[in-house]
Amino acid sequence: MTFNEYINERRKECRLTVDELSEKSGVPKSTLSKITAGTNRNPTVMTARAICRELHCSLDEALGLAEPTDGHRDGSGARLTRKESLALEKFRLLDRYGQELVETVLTMEYERCFSRNAQRAAEHKVGTLRRPFYLIPVSAGLGNPLDEAAQEEMEIADSPEHRRGDFIVRVSGDSMLPQFSDGDRVLVARQPSVEIGEIGIFVLNGESYIKKLGVDALLSLNPHYPPKPYSASDSILCCGRVIAKV
Repeated sequence: MTFNEYINERRKECRLTVDELSEKSGVPKSTLSKITAGTNRNPTVMTARAICRELHCSLDEALGLAEPTDGHRDGSGARLTRKESLALEKFRLLDRYGQELVETVLTMEYERCFSRNAQRAAEHKVGTLRRPFYLIPVSAGLGNPLDEAAQEEMEIADSPEHRRGDFIVRVSGDSMLPQFSDGDRVLVARQPSVEIGEIGIFVLNGESYIKKLGVDALLSLNPHYPPKPYSASDSILCCGRVIAKV
């Protein structure tokens, strides 16, 4: 068995991905990928030792110069890690009460982890998120009130970007062309302020708008619409930052 074949086998036995092994060993992923693929057959001794250390094997074992020092195998025939073997040896030295206690804890932790993993798998399988959707549109023109009562839930695709959003509103008007058109639905991250140049949802003197924040003014993207200035005497509230169209 070649070095890369042995490393691949041990990595699978230890249930580690290439990314995880790279992170634990400190070996760059690009280097590790070449080793596991067999394109780099002569890694440095330092690199090889770092990999073997995380795979709980000696360099001589990986090079086929020595028999594995750990003979324990699990029910599938895979060789146990040194940590697993040590735990098994300690378990065998316990009295009946101690073994029953360990088995009880293992069962509880197994059920906890299995339930959590099953829940995550179900959420991933569904692949959707539900967010509040305000029925009265925010204006990209004249302005409309953001009515807290007029809302329903809307399903959107699950993605890291969409998870950052808190609610959805519909655009009315054409002042935010070409980025946002009349009727578009946009996902908004609820936050009390946005940076200059960012697009947000604002309530100015009781009217809600989707606009880009300027200096003392709300700006449209459509050049045919003038800025909407505001001063200290005006009531302005930021409802959040626009993340994406949905």
